[in-house]
Amino acid sequence: MRYSVLLLCAGLSLAATIWLTLDEDPKRRNHFNAESTTLKMGVLAPEEGITLALTRTASGDTPHMLLITEANREGITAIDLTAGNWTGATDFFEVLDEIGAGNLAKIALRANRGELSTERFEYDRLLPAAGSATRHVASGTNFPEHQEETNAQGVFNFPKFGAATPPVTSVETSPQTLLDYEVEICARFDRDIKTVEDFDAARKGFFLCGDFTDRAVLSRLVDPDNLDSGTGFSDAKSGPGQFPSGGLFVVPNTWQDFVAEERLVTWVNEELRQDTRAGDMILSFRDLIENVLADTQQQRFLYRNRYWHLVNDGTIGRGQVLMSGTAEGVIFMPPTLRQILRGALKYVTEGDVFKGTSPYTSVVASFIKEELASGRYLQPDDRVTHLSSHMGLISTQIVEGER
Repeated sequence: MRYSVLLLCAGLSLAATIWLTLDEDPKRRNHFNAESTTLKMGVLAPEEGITLALTRTASGDTPHMLLITEANREGITAIDLTAGNWTGATDFFEVLDEIGAGNLAKIALRANRGELSTERFEYDRLLPAAGSATRHVASGTNFPEHQEETNAQGVFNFPKFGAATPPVTSVETSPQTLLDYEVEICARFDRDIKTVEDFDAARKGFFLCGDFTDRAVLSRLVDPDNLDSGTGFSDAKSGPGQFPSGGLFVVPNTWQDFVAEERLVTWVNEELRQDTRAGDMILSFRDLIENVLADTQQQRFLYRNRYWHLVNDGTIGRGQVLMSGTAEGVIFMPPTLRQILRGALKYVTEGDVFKGTSPYTSVVASFIKEELASGRYLQPDDRVTHLSSHMGLISTQIVEGER
């Protein structure tokens, strides 16, 4: 009996050792539910809303304001409102006030009937619809399946820093970076938002945006027991080029209906990675506003070794962006039990236990090292394409950064 027990123990020990040495599948992916039909791109009908954009001019002077009449994957068709002397403004909401949404709809209808000339523009000629603000309000795990795939417990907000880049752009990665993608629907407002009533009264503009994350930075800094602290998120998501913006600025007549039906997808090269309806978000934009305005007093969000308020003066400023969060299908997957146990074993066998390193820090370092070696994350020469039903596209080339 004793011999049998010893053999059993030895067998279990060998099996456990073999199990621990097995690498995770480098091709593993988070599950996502893709719709059966191919996404069809277009613009809202003029009677449903107005779609605007800003384009660079050949001379590099003041951008021209465009009224969009058609959109597909190759580009847009638009009326140049600046060249036609309808407006000299370069602010979307100012144009709506100056010309009027009803008149803009009539102009678009005339163009659709062939009564007005239009021009064709590729997306690389458009400026970011996000505007020029350098501080934004981001939202985390605001879609049910994304909460599940990241083991999050609820929706949270944090500040995201950095100017938006145009619809056709690039972002750097490096051998030390675990670069991940997210597609989001974002919003801006025609006034400062200090109360929910301000939000209700505001004219709302929506646009497509991307949110790139260095999961290595986030893994090192995040507080897994308190995601609401926001620790790590601002640092991981605020690097150069990590906030690409679509060029189409959509002002729907009924914003709730627009958001409910808008479809967002992400492609990495030729592979579909995300596919969702914005209406699947847990908290609506109005709910997010309530959350943000209830969290303006404490200077509790860490970024670059300094604590920040979520917004300044209890206000989401005119021109600031409110990001909705992303759906399922990102690259990041929490450490597996095997990765955790393997990291714990290395903590002892590789001597970190004697160096004053915490077990948690050692396990995280081991996890990051394995994820870097797997090659699962975005690599140089990858192209990430975000597409939407009515907000155009974003095309981001992944490039090699400094080592």
